[in-house]
Amino acid sequence: MKRLLPRILLAAVVVVAGFSVRAQAAGGGSTIVFRFTPAPRAQLALWLESADGRYLATVRLTQAVSYYGIGNRPGASQMNSGFRWPYGRREGVLPVWSHRRAAAPGAQSFRRVIFQNRMSEGDASRTSDDFSPDVYFCLSFNKDTTSQTALDATSCASQFSSDKGRYLRPAEIYKEPVETAGKGDRRTLSYDSLYPPRRDVTRCTATNCNDTADVASFAADARAVMPDIDAVTMATAAGGTEQEVLFTLPSDWTDSDFVAWMEVSVEGDHNAVFSEDAHPTPKTPSGDWDSWAMTYGYPYLGQPSVVFRVPFSASQVGRLSAAAPIGYGSLLGYGDSPGAVRPLDDSITDDPILSPGSGADRLQKMTDGGRFAVEVRACPEGTSPGPVSDLTLKPVANSKHSHEWGTLSFVPSPVGEAVTHYEVRYSREAITDDASFMRALPAVQADLDSKALVLPSTPDGQGHISADFGGMIPLTTYYLAVQSVDGCNRRGPIVSSSVTTTKINFTQLPPVRPWKGQCFVATAAFGSPMAPSVSAIRDVRDQARQRSGLFAAVDELYHQAVPPAADALARSEVARAVFRELLSPVAQASSLAHPPSSPDGLATAKKNPSH
Repeated sequence: MKRLLPRILLAAVVVVAGFSVRAQAAGGGSTIVFRFTPAPRAQLALWLESADGRYLATVRLTQAVSYYGIGNRPGASQMNSGFRWPYGRREGVLPVWSHRRAAAPGAQSFRRVIFQNRMSEGDASRTSDDFSPDVYFCLSFNKDTTSQTALDATSCASQFSSDKGRYLRPAEIYKEPVETAGKGDRRTLSYDSLYPPRRDVTRCTATNCNDTADVASFAADARAVMPDIDAVTMATAAGGTEQEVLFTLPSDWTDSDFVAWMEVSVEGDHNAVFSEDAHPTPKTPSGDWDSWAMTYGYPYLGQPSVVFRVPFSASQVGRLSAAAPIGYGSLLGYGDSPGAVRPLDDSITDDPILSPGSGADRLQKMTDGGRFAVEVRACPEGTSPGPVSDLTLKPVANSKHSHEWGTLSFVPSPVGEAVTHYEVRYSREAITDDASFMRALPAVQADLDSKALVLPSTPDGQGHISADFGGMIPLTTYYLAVQSVDGCNRRGPIVSSSVTTTKINFTQLPPVRPWKGQCFVATAAFGSPMAPSVSAIRDVRDQARQRSGLFAAVDELYHQAVPPAADALARSEVARAVFRELLSPVAQASSLAHPPSSPDGLATAKKNPSH
């Protein structure tokens, strides 16, 4: 991708949809090309400063921070993590970028989000009616699916309800639990946050929904503080794939010398210094962390963010790169000098062979040996590329995923135009113009990780470019738009279409074979994991796990030892009848103690897990 390629080699240039920053100047001037190859699940911020250190603009910010609000959400900073973890503010995710942006002239901070009414910011289970359905974040009550090694195979198997939180009030004194070297303490939270709240939610006002009025303003407030937040949002890039980001210098910028910065973090990137033993699951002070928060997930505090820096002149065409980071950020994002860049030392891993993707190798070496490259490209006045045509959308053919994944297909822009890639965005709102296109999200792949969509390299036999995309919810209409972009960041017309997802097509489970995480004996006895008696027993079990670490440990042993016996029980109708008689009083008492969940999956009892 060193030059503008002929259209026949579109494959190498259709890298990741949504990776061009909108040009403020439509014609000539310098186009800046940023190149990097991130590790899997890397969160990053890319921004420009003047040569004398003035923050100028954020060029790119990953969606977990920009859209899903992981830096500013309810839950203590040190709370464990897992697949699509819903709680625990991650102020150490991009501390250098967040502080430098907030310190710019005229910049504002965001308002801090906390739990609505829970007794502690270390509570993962409900202590009040504070929940509403969550279409993105989820939880699991199985240790095997909340370990760090399970991230590639985990999915959100059922509807999850979470506390979306509320803003910290100006005069409110509010603290979160922290733990250092095994000793517990409490940290007073500031009124402001350096990170945006989540923007993916609409306030739920239906029966059994408990969102605060603050939730309705999260998105608008984030845009008011950071007006370019939609345009700079990017999906998490596919690990190991070289990325290209284009940026046209605004016509009103008078500087010619700049510094490109990139900060990169990967949760749970442990090494000998920043290990799980050095930063374990917090448990003190007593009462600040509930049993669920201490039992499930994993301690995520590995190596802190690493920071790359490349000075360049817009008047000098060519490519410069950084082979190593200049330093690293604050581990937690608070405390002493939280926005400082600490000089690189031996505490940060840099071993692409034995520890690929770790520490300094979160940006992997490219063919020239650099990890973060900046290319200045001279771009004379020219014609914008033409539109794509014949854009069609439909749910994927696989009925198991047609409620969440779709297939897009289009005919590329006319032959002879120097299109380098296509930007693809999707939304639940109609995409009709430039503004609505920028508000839409970059399209993501049809997978569990919501990685950025990668289009095929060449058209198929019918001349179409086709790909499956994800990130949708059932029975919902989505709008998707495609825009062609050339190597000078000139853009073609926006072409859009729509698709409506299907209902969830549940897989029919065997009637007497339980699965991991169920009440095995009860399921075998009553014939189905969905039987009301089994559901009642399971709900009481889940409550007991939340309240008692000892019960949770015993239940883990149960799940390891009982399945063979349950299989034998399932094969004997006489034995099943006997166990039904024995368990019926337990099921009846469980039903009285814990009424079943409502049809939309919202639990009705207090102090029960948020699942």
